[in-house]
Amino acid sequence: MPSYWETTRSPYASVLLALPLLVCYEILLLLSDTGGTWQIRNAMDVWVRYVFQAFEIRPQHVTFVLIGILIGALVWLRLKRPEMGLPLNHAGILLLEAFIYSMVLGVLVNLLLYSSVLDLLIGNQTAQKLALSIGAGLYEEFVFRVLLLNGLFFGLHPILRSTVLTAVIAILAASFLFALAHYVGSLGDDFDLHSFLFRWVAGLLFTVLYFVRGFAVTAYTHAFYDIHVLL
Repeated sequence: MPSYWETTRSPYASVLLALPLLVCYEILLLLSDTGGTWQIRNAMDVWVRYVFQAFEIRPQHVTFVLIGILIGALVWLRLKRPEMGLPLNHAGILLLEAFIYSMVLGVLVNLLLYSSVLDLLIGNQTAQKLALSIGAGLYEEFVFRVLLLNGLFFGLHPILRSTVLTAVIAILAASFLFALAHYVGSLGDDFDLHSFLFRWVAGLLFTVLYFVRGFAVTAYTHAFYDIHVLL
């Protein structure tokens, strides 16, 4: 049987553990009093729904489409590598590992920038805060680490030809855009240099974690960290 480190870094674990994040996110949004299920959502979630709208898929149907895609991906990955499962005890250890990383992350970023996470607090409803935290872990890590980071790397590598230089630029750019995205749109925060640098450094640390431990650990670490901040 593959080791814990191998199973939890696998695409199968990433897809499998994305499902409960997605389901919890949607349930918490339904439970929260936000003035409409589709009104208050993670910004990356909204952007993803805009992309699906280009294919004439209504926003309220996107969740079911995403669940279908994840289930289809699970079946395909299982058929491709039958030996790569995710034992229940490995999933439990992963959650503990992500929780520990989330605690360490907050300490590291605050030590580096001497900033207060209190500036990042939003909202006043528990269910809404939990939903936004989980949505951030799921959607932001998928968009900025899986899609953008890898897209920048593979797009720039043929031009720069240096793997190290390409990786450095891709990491810095993806983390910069991750931080900047928090100030975009009608629900975005007012720009503040201190909170921007805080988020940029956090993005860099999430990127390092993504390279070392994969999507699943990074997504849950991000979600746990935001829960610490928002509750």
